[in-house]
Amino acid sequence: MAMSLALAKVERAGEGESEQQVCDRALQMMTEELHVSLLSVIAATDDYQKRKLAYKQQDRSESLLRDAYLSQLQEEKPTLQGRRWSGSRCTLRARYVADIDALARRVPIPETSQAIGPQHKDEPPPGIDPKTWELFSDSRDRSALAQAFSTVSVLRMQISEYYLSSGKWPGSLNDMGIAPEQVVDQRIKRAYMLRDGMLKLELAGRLEGHELTTWPVEGGVRGLEWQCSTTVNMGPNGFCEQAE
Repeated sequence: MAMSLALAKVERAGEGESEQQVCDRALQMMTEELHVSLLSVIAATDDYQKRKLAYKQQDRSESLLRDAYLSQLQEEKPTLQGRRWSGSRCTLRARYVADIDALARRVPIPETSQAIGPQHKDEPPPGIDPKTWELFSDSRDRSALAQAFSTVSVLRMQISEYYLSSGKWPGSLNDMGIAPEQVVDQRIKRAYMLRDGMLKLELAGRLEGHELTTWPVEGGVRGLEWQCSTTVNMGPNGFCEQAE
């Protein structure tokens, strides 16, 4: 069964973000949304249902099966047909064509002779290449980091406004009228200011143990641009620098 999709994605720039940073994030999010759409179509096929039954018989969850499929869909990319930058948002247009039946058969049916036991969170599903599973896990980390950026963008804006109005950098979140606990959510464990406008976040949830640091540099429309680094594996085209 052939499927053809026309795709579009609009992503707004956060405080001090460059065109490349915003458009890279837009493409990443478009690709992730494509994979979710493909999975919803695959789930209606007979091939998917056969694998669902096999997983159930081995006491494996359907969520693990869905992740197995998503890991196999990582190489499926939209073909960009247009990119437009307005100064504050990036708009992408793309197309995608695929054979759904072929995609539905990418995940192997687990053999009944395979040993069944507790599944470690980092262990790949039956028949899934460990390296592919590792790359998939890294991509989900990057997605979780991108979702945390809504909070990061707000904090960047408030830091910039504080500096532009007072001529100095805030020494703490409290200086800007922000209680540290206001920043804490399912993705952020702790946020605090360092010197010269640098903001550090300890991440939570899937990214527990990772950190994100962002800092201002001269440039941009308002005289400031923002850069960032993170311990999350960003891959070759990440929107933040890789930190140790």
